[in-house]
Amino acid sequence: MMAQTTTGPPLGLASIAAVLLERGAEAAILDANVEHLTDRQTVDRIIRTRPDVIGFTAVTPTVNQCGLLAAQVKSALPSSMVVLGGIHPTVLPEKTLASFPAVDLIVRGEADTLFPDVLDGLRTGKTPAEFNGLTFRDGEDQIVHTPPPTGLVDLDALPFPARQLLPMERYISPDGERFTTILGGRGCPGHCSYCSVNLAFGGKLRQRHPNRVVEEMIDCHTRFHAKVFGFIDDTFTADAQWVNELCAAMVSAGLPRKIRWFCLTRVDKVTPDLLSAMQAAGCFRLEFGIESGDPEVLDFLGKGTTPEQILQAFSWARALGLETMAFIMLFSPAETPRSLAATKKLLFQADPDLLQVSFCTPYPGTRLAEDCRRRGLDLSEEWDRYIFLKKPVLRHPLFSESQMIGWQMRLLRSFYFRPRTVLRIIRIAVRSGSWRAFFRSAWAALRSLTGQ
Repeated sequence: MMAQTTTGPPLGLASIAAVLLERGAEAAILDANVEHLTDRQTVDRIIRTRPDVIGFTAVTPTVNQCGLLAAQVKSALPSSMVVLGGIHPTVLPEKTLASFPAVDLIVRGEADTLFPDVLDGLRTGKTPAEFNGLTFRDGEDQIVHTPPPTGLVDLDALPFPARQLLPMERYISPDGERFTTILGGRGCPGHCSYCSVNLAFGGKLRQRHPNRVVEEMIDCHTRFHAKVFGFIDDTFTADAQWVNELCAAMVSAGLPRKIRWFCLTRVDKVTPDLLSAMQAAGCFRLEFGIESGDPEVLDFLGKGTTPEQILQAFSWARALGLETMAFIMLFSPAETPRSLAATKKLLFQADPDLLQVSFCTPYPGTRLAEDCRRRGLDLSEEWDRYIFLKKPVLRHPLFSESQMIGWQMRLLRSFYFRPRTVLRIIRIAVRSGSWRAFFRSAWAALRSLTGQ
């Protein structure tokens, strides 16, 4: 049994479950978030199935909740093995295991095949010490940390994620269409100091064969009626040749007549020709992490981009009629009143359709966290606070917490309350064909901006 408490279809768990099913094991997934379950309901659901092994996946802000759920499940099912995976326990395995006595085993890094390999091995008499990538307690309750896994997962060798184990009818896009995420590749060539992607997946970019991706999209559309796809690749356009091949395969399969998709990428990894090919293949929105409008802050964050590249990428997308979303990250240690003004100016020049404003958050293991420590900045270990959209974790030398929160809210309001943005959102809703569902989502967002 595997449970998750993060948002979106849990493709990581579904990928592990698919390998388990392929090997003849039984598997179930509980997405407590999409089913809106309380902790008590989640635990009760797990207990009722009486699984031999219970796996949780955790990012930093959810690791404490996973630990609490694990303790309750372990109390009711003491003979079951509780396993924890995900980016947070991968980066801080010893500390995580020491913090949560109910967790028996931590699987570090990519678990698609490692976790099934471990279960197969344990059934045949092997011990955890015989596997790389594990952290566990020995017979004397000492924490054992085996070497890192060797090699990376062959993405094309994996079966499609076991979406049949998920309540796929519950995954809905803001405009009311059936939705799923999909993976084109893992790894990122970027070197952003705040990102932990390569801590889990390695710095090497690995991409699935385009035909394999298209086969999965067709399968999702046919079996689960998915009409909107969100690529979870961290930099979808990192390899332009691969993107062009994928788009050609989508067009050849007739997918643009049936589905739409969006992706996240970098402003320095797009060209007009590439964006045109993506649009022809069904892409309707691009999400760019621009983070700041100040060159010094961009350099501090290791973005490797410039304000000029940001403006150029948004201009190209707008010329093609592609929707855009901008991600901004405020209050890094390099932030100043001058850089905030530069970011606001650049944002309105770039003129995206949608905006997300987060706080710079030094997740464990990142170069940003190391830099903050070198600067003597206090880093909290209250992991529940590491929700980058809600409150700042860093104690900034120039800004109080209330000033930072106020700046975030004013920027969002000044953007979303513009007549231009309102009209664009209306056009997006009408174009989607499901305007009622879209406006319900927009109304919820508006209430959050007005503090209601």
